[in-house]
Amino acid sequence: MCGAELRPVLAVKAVVEMPYHSFDGISGASMLRVDNRWIDPFIGVDSYTLRSNPFGPHPHAGMSAVSLTLPESEGGTINRDTMGDHSRIEPGDLHWFQAGRGAMHEETPASPGSTEHGLQIFVNLSRANKGADPVGLRVKHADIPIVNFEGGNLRVVAGEFDGQHSPITHDARWLTRVNMLDVTLQAGASVDIPVKQGDNAFFVVRSGSFEQMDGVDTAQSAIIFEASEQPGESIARIKAGSQTLRGVFFSGTPIKEPMFSGGPFMGNTAEDIFAYKRAFARGEMGHLSASH
Repeated sequence: MCGAELRPVLAVKAVVEMPYHSFDGISGASMLRVDNRWIDPFIGVDSYTLRSNPFGPHPHAGMSAVSLTLPESEGGTINRDTMGDHSRIEPGDLHWFQAGRGAMHEETPASPGSTEHGLQIFVNLSRANKGADPVGLRVKHADIPIVNFEGGNLRVVAGEFDGQHSPITHDARWLTRVNMLDVTLQAGASVDIPVKQGDNAFFVVRSGSFEQMDGVDTAQSAIIFEASEQPGESIARIKAGSQTLRGVFFSGTPIKEPMFSGGPFMGNTAEDIFAYKRAFARGEMGHLSASH
């Protein structure tokens, strides 16, 4: 983009393989789990293909569970939660389940037997926000800005790029503000994405080849960039190799707080997890029966 030549290009810290986990033989996900200091405020990413309903109702607290259904999906997802939502997430939509102090949800294929492609992204909340009321935030596919450039395009799913803002940025309830960009590049094409000083940045490859690692199978891997401590912005350069590259770029400001995980709960201490479990047992996160 204009002016990119004046900004330093971030080095690649690591290429991390995302091992595939089968849920039930017909659905599964390639999962990113790394040293949190590399991806904070993100916790992890599951790059999934679903043809069934492997998960029933379950709780979350202290974090957000984010669903990005990719436009090439054959069918959408039915979302149900204990805040009263029962709606359809269509191909290309973003659904941000910001659990805060705790809530339950269920996501099931809207058309069983069809194939759904997407990413489930787990995003941390700061301690100041872990007790917030739970809320579901949504951006429809038609409302997500698309930036076209030579050799490719990207959808501004969350955050901003090149003067375009996702509608979620205008919602004051959105507590952990990050960038999520759905990128498609033809072979040999590239795009430079600004990254603020100190922010973490990484790119999850869905398919194709990443030019900096041409000759290495980067499909279903994550490209982790070095964080820059230089004043001002740097750029993360995403360049396709000999194949069309498809993936999602993530960046955000690290929360830099202690993290203690307890399954679907994310706290700062073990006591936080015990408190969430007690709240769940008391029914404070609501009740949600499984769909039939």
